Amino acid sequence: MPITDPEKKRIAQAARLHMKICLNCGVRNSLAASRCRKCHGGFLRLKNRTLGAKK
Repeated sequence: MPITDPEKKRIAQAARLHMKICLNCGVRNSLAASRCRKCHGGFLRLKNRTLGAKK
């Protein structure tokens, strides 16, 4: 069910797309994180934010 309200869509996108991913264990971390909350590793990347259909 698509979200039509622009404010709700912005909130949903922020919750789903704005995070960092640990390269060691794959867990999601906050955008402000510098170390992983699970394995405490320092290797974090930004989540891929490209929108579109899955291949």
